[in-house]
Amino acid sequence: MRKSILALLIAWLLAVGTLVSCAASDSESSGGTATAEASPSAETSIPADRMEQVAPADARAITDPADPKATLVLFTDYQCPYCAQMDTLIQQAKNDYGDDVRILVRNYPLPKHQNAAPAARAVEAAAEQGAQEEMAASIFEHQEDWKNESDVDDLFVSYAEDLGLDTEKFQADYTSDAIKDRVARDLEDAQDLQLRGTPSLILDNKMLELDSVDYGAIQEQLDAALNK
Repeated sequence: MRKSILALLIAWLLAVGTLVSCAASDSESSGGTATAEASPSAETSIPADRMEQVAPADARAITDPADPKATLVLFTDYQCPYCAQMDTLIQQAKNDYGDDVRILVRNYPLPKHQNAAPAARAVEAAAEQGAQEEMAASIFEHQEDWKNESDVDDLFVSYAEDLGLDTEKFQADYTSDAIKDRVARDLEDAQDLQLRGTPSLILDNKMLELDSVDYGAIQEQLDAALNK
C-alpha cells in the first residue's frame, strides 16, 4: 500500500513538472520533501575555489578512469527513498559512461533522518573492504527494515556478513573515528555548498536538478559534457 502511494505521488509530481527529493530542512515543506520546478536551465555553477568541497582527492569513486572527461558527484542519504531510486540510475550511468566519467559518491545524511549517518558509516566501512556498492545496494534494498529502528548496528553487521565481509574489521571501521570524521566532513561540505536535499548531483562544476526516476535526463547532461 505504501509503495503504491509513493508511486502515485512521484507520478503526480512528474506530471506537474516538479522534481522531488528529501529536503535538507523540514521547513522547506510540510512533508519533508523538497520540490523544484523542472527546467533544463535549473543549474547553479560552483566557483573553482570550492571544487575541493565537491570532489576531494579521497572521495569514494565507483568509476575512476585514468583520463576522465567529466566528473559526476552524487551526494546521497541512505534513508532517503529518492536516493534509493537514484542509486539505480547511477549504476546504469556507471555501465554506460564508466570509461569516460569519474563517478564519486559522497554522504549527505540529513539530520532529520535518525539512521542516515549510521547507514553512511556502514557503507564507508564496507568500502574499506572494497564493497561500497554492494553494501549501498543492501542498505537501500532493506531501507524499510532499518529506517525507524532504535539500534541498527547489529543489523548492518548482518548485512556485512551476508556480503562475506570480515565482520570484525567491519565493526572496527564502522565505529572508528576515521569513518565518523569522513561522514561528518561530507555532511559539512554538503551544507556549505547549500545543497537543498538528497539526492544532489554535481556534474563538473554545475549543480543539476534532475528526477531520481529519469535516466534520460542524466544521459542528456553527460552526453553534453562529453560533447556527444
